[in-house]
Amino acid sequence: MVKRRRKRNNRKYKNGKLWRLAGCGLAALTMLLIIDLKPWHRPHATVSDKWPYHDMTEGEYAKDFDGLDISRHQGRIHWDELVDENPQLQFVYIKATEGSSMADPFYKQNFEEAKRKRLLVGSYHFLTRRTSMSEQVDNFLSHIDLDRQDLLLLVDIEKDGTRGWNRRLIQKNLAEFIRLVKDRTGHAPMIYTNEVYYHQNLYPDFNRYHLFIANYNVSPELLGAKHDIWQSSKRGRVRGIWTYVDIDRLREGVSVDAIKMP
Repeated sequence: MVKRRRKRNNRKYKNGKLWRLAGCGLAALTMLLIIDLKPWHRPHATVSDKWPYHDMTEGEYAKDFDGLDISRHQGRIHWDELVDENPQLQFVYIKATEGSSMADPFYKQNFEEAKRKRLLVGSYHFLTRRTSMSEQVDNFLSHIDLDRQDLLLLVDIEKDGTRGWNRRLIQKNLAEFIRLVKDRTGHAPMIYTNEVYYHQNLYPDFNRYHLFIANYNVSPELLGAKHDIWQSSKRGRVRGIWTYVDIDRLREGVSVDAIKMP
């Protein structure tokens, strides 16, 4: 009788332990998903065609720039004011897609407005680690009108999208993405990244491509390569846009013709 009771108690203990372990595992998985998806980075306000409701910026307006790159994070853009008040503005790059399924909700509207204002327009894709390069190229090319692109297509590769990949994997996947785009469009895309990431992960294998490099302190200096575009600030204040925006400058001696779609 005592042995039987001990067996029952042992069985209850083991079952309880299993349930506790399962509960801990489920809680850990939930936390990982929350951290990975970062829902707090996707505020619903940025998909409203009226947001932002007032100018959220302050300080001096940017003057020394040639282009902008924009996405849903800029919300509603006042295109007439943007172009009228910034005669130096020549081009815009607009985010079209991310990963294998996400499309920027402001892409088509921004593209049409930029075209209406006779700006030179290009489209970019944010590369992520979660899905194959072929799926991401499918997503990108299915959301853009290739015949209406004024500028080279652009792939945005940076730490946030490739976290967990080593240098070898970064180079392998980026090379595959570029190859697939070139096979389907006839032209390799330009590469966007920041200067530190470029030197750590892409140099020198990607020196031959058109490069769009971010450095918020000084003009980029690349070993054995030259950038076409310098993203000089991610907090530019520009008339016509009520959030801070990335501002871009052509390298000295480079004209916008160098980045046009052939």
